[in-house]
Amino acid sequence: MPLSLKSPSISLAATLTLITGLAVTGMLFVAVSALEYGKMELSFQQRAQVRAAAIRRGLDDTLELVTIINDLFKSAGPVSREQFGDFTRPLLARYPFVQAFNYHRVLDDEAARRHEAELRGHYPGYRIHDGGNQPLTARPLHAVVDYLEPMLGNEAAFGLDVMSLGPMSNTVRQAVAAGQTMATPLLRLAQERGNQKGFVLLMPVYRAGAQTATAEQRRAAWIGNTGAVIRSTDLIHKILYAAELLDDTSLVVQVYVGDDVRPDNLIYRYGQPTGQEAAAKPLQRWLAFDYHDVYTRTFNAAGKAWHVQVTPLPRSFLSSHLGSLSTLIGGLLFSLLTAAFVNSLARRSVRVQRLVDERTRDLQLSNQRLNEDVAVRQRTEEALQESELRFRRLLALSSDWYWEQDHEFRFTSITGGFFDKGKQDPAGFIGKTRWEQHPEMAQARWGQDHIALLEAHLPFLNFEYALPGTDNQLHWFSISGEPLFDQDGGFKGYRGTGTDITERKLSEQRIHHIAHHDVLTGLPNRVLLQDRLTQAAAFANRSGIPLWVMLIDLDRFKFVNDSLGHKAGDLLLKTVAQRLQDSVRESDTVARLSGDEFVAILTEYPDEALSLDVTQRIMRAVAQPVLLEGKEFFVTCSIGVAVYDPDGTPAQRLIEHADIAMYRAKKLGRNNTQFYQPAMNEEALERVRIETALRSALERDEFILHYQPQVDLRSGRIVGMEALIRWQHPELGMVAPYRFIGLAEETGLIVPIGAWVLRTACAQAKAWQDAGHGPLRIAVNLSPRQFGEPNLLASIAEVLEQTGLPPSCLDIELTEGLFMNDVALAVELLHKLKALGLALSIDDFGTGYSSFSYLRKFPIDVLKIDRSFVSDIGADDEAAIVVSIIALAHNLKLRVIAEGVESAAQLEYLRLHGCDEIQGYYFSQPVAGDAFEQMLIEGRNLASTAPITA
Repeated sequence: MPLSLKSPSISLAATLTLITGLAVTGMLFVAVSALEYGKMELSFQQRAQVRAAAIRRGLDDTLELVTIINDLFKSAGPVSREQFGDFTRPLLARYPFVQAFNYHRVLDDEAARRHEAELRGHYPGYRIHDGGNQPLTARPLHAVVDYLEPMLGNEAAFGLDVMSLGPMSNTVRQAVAAGQTMATPLLRLAQERGNQKGFVLLMPVYRAGAQTATAEQRRAAWIGNTGAVIRSTDLIHKILYAAELLDDTSLVVQVYVGDDVRPDNLIYRYGQPTGQEAAAKPLQRWLAFDYHDVYTRTFNAAGKAWHVQVTPLPRSFLSSHLGSLSTLIGGLLFSLLTAAFVNSLARRSVRVQRLVDERTRDLQLSNQRLNEDVAVRQRTEEALQESELRFRRLLALSSDWYWEQDHEFRFTSITGGFFDKGKQDPAGFIGKTRWEQHPEMAQARWGQDHIALLEAHLPFLNFEYALPGTDNQLHWFSISGEPLFDQDGGFKGYRGTGTDITERKLSEQRIHHIAHHDVLTGLPNRVLLQDRLTQAAAFANRSGIPLWVMLIDLDRFKFVNDSLGHKAGDLLLKTVAQRLQDSVRESDTVARLSGDEFVAILTEYPDEALSLDVTQRIMRAVAQPVLLEGKEFFVTCSIGVAVYDPDGTPAQRLIEHADIAMYRAKKLGRNNTQFYQPAMNEEALERVRIETALRSALERDEFILHYQPQVDLRSGRIVGMEALIRWQHPELGMVAPYRFIGLAEETGLIVPIGAWVLRTACAQAKAWQDAGHGPLRIAVNLSPRQFGEPNLLASIAEVLEQTGLPPSCLDIELTEGLFMNDVALAVELLHKLKALGLALSIDDFGTGYSSFSYLRKFPIDVLKIDRSFVSDIGADDEAAIVVSIIALAHNLKLRVIAEGVESAAQLEYLRLHGCDEIQGYYFSQPVAGDAFEQMLIEGRNLASTAPITA
């Protein structure tokens, strides 16, 4: 009997089976979608975290640049423009996102104007400005961009007063108050020609030795800022490019600087965002047609909040949800088939006999469909395996690698990046723990802490350690990991990622070397010297063995620099540095202190005592000839030695004591060695006391002038006087000139003191003229430092104009050695002085090295015979010299004044041989102004006076 073509109704069991199958299929679909979403989320979070971490590390490295420049000013003392340029150029080449390095010099208003005038002599047209066309504006403090590298392309910033710019001024004050590096808000750089914004990293520079514990102390010690001008977009692009993180086109990376994330704070964007928002509910997120989420990480750097925002771009729905779609389709098919099967079973009781053949065909069809379902499941599993393989390949292509460990912390899997990039042998890792491969970990504190963390089953980040590679080089690695647990909470092991940080470590080592070694000679600088000295002192304290600190100063280095230039001077310094290193043992330290000063730290050993042979060996090595520009030069050195006694002088005073001993060696004629004695310290303290008091002597009006008469031998009358300075100190009493004149010359105080002497003497001479005592000449000595001042002519002319003294009544006295170094320049200056109408005289004539041919070129009016010749005038040789000087002067139409005349016999001899004038104790010692005026009133002369001493 044929079958009916009408479809029977579905049974209740089949309906329930279908509903159950659809429910299970829906649950499986949701679960697999959640797993796929979790996988995408994990992948996205890892990629986003890697980029955020790279940007954070890059910013930290950028902050280190400013710290390095700042350390240069801390460790090297005063830094010249050339040193700043030499130090920063390698850093500019290495970090192209840096627009410029600069140094802001802090000046008050008056100092800023002097600074502007001084630099204008080196840089025509230079001016201090506010960033626009406005010139220097008066304000309490200026922070002027003084050092700038590179200058090319950054000329607009040279001379910029950053205190005139509101955002930068606020940042400078915050940096000084906090004592740390600060970044300015985003701003349009004066040097930038494009649309890119940037910012400036600023770090204060404090006065050496000043207290900086509180904000007030830091403000008081503040002398400048070191800064780095950063192109913000280039900085982030360089960081991501260096980390090889710009090859993922499925991400949008945006970086903001400021309190919140808004378009005004955007400084960098890679990729184009779609504008889609993330789903709000978890179920919607799993079932969404694409993965939408935003990763945002915020951190602080240089006083600013940085926001790194990473957004995924849309991906193909099928590629991301293949497993869930397969599960859905397979479940639907399986549910329908199962429902049909149940329905057929329900009808079997009435159709068994009739439909045996048909059911057989139905069962065969069902088996075929089940086989297809199994095949679909197999394809789903293969897709999942392929996705896992793709994930591992992505790790292999990135700078990181993936690793796994079992519950005993033994490696079970490591991707190839570790072995290829880290140069490691795979056989030494799989099946072993990290400390079995690196035994030092189990013994070192840092390794024990890491092992304890693993045993506590805690996650870790950025654990750094080093291993030797197959290339015989030391490689550094940074790893992060998290523990794995089974469904019952049982510990299964660890998994994580790692990266090779060898290049970063090598860069840190190079930066550390630059910060602790002299750029020119490669010797340790002040910072490393202090560390070595502290270690040597600690060893001496433990062992009780003496320690020597030697300060070595070159004797003729300034001559080489002045005659051949700084290039030859640098070559000489490098040669001497190598000789000093070769003259001591490898365990000793030789450092460059500053300029041409070196320090050697020598430790004595039980089997090798220190002796004077060491200093002699060093002096012989330095004294060897040096070939500079084809010529041989001989340079000697003076050495000061301070011996460290473990129970005596503090270690930090050793260099100071060695310096005092070295100055003693200089004072004794150079090219010798002196050991420090306590008496030397007294001399140094005396020098410091004199120098300190000398700096305020002018302000306190402690200087006075005494005047020694100059007497005409023909008429016997007083025709002039020499002004001689005296220092009446309230505590030290009357300080002799020999105690402070040389010191004033060294420190440069002789310039304002000499100006005071000239002004006071001219004013006094004019007052005596106005009182009716005649046109007396006033003689004033000019020091070498004054002679080299660029405004000498203008200052003398100003004094004559203000006091009203006729120029013919002013006699400027100069020593022979004052102008013998550069005769051509001296002749030009003397002629300019002569053009003012002054009289010029050579003091102490005959004691120097002057040539008669030079003397003929000088516009000199007077020769003064030195007192050393006059005092021995009874001896034939000395008398002949005096007669020769008088004859020479008269032949050159010059007046002759003899100094130091103390007896009638000397007076008569000089008168007999035609000397024009005399001065000395025979007539009068130098006296105060009122006593000299009394002599003028009394009309004292040679015929009416006896020698006096009061």
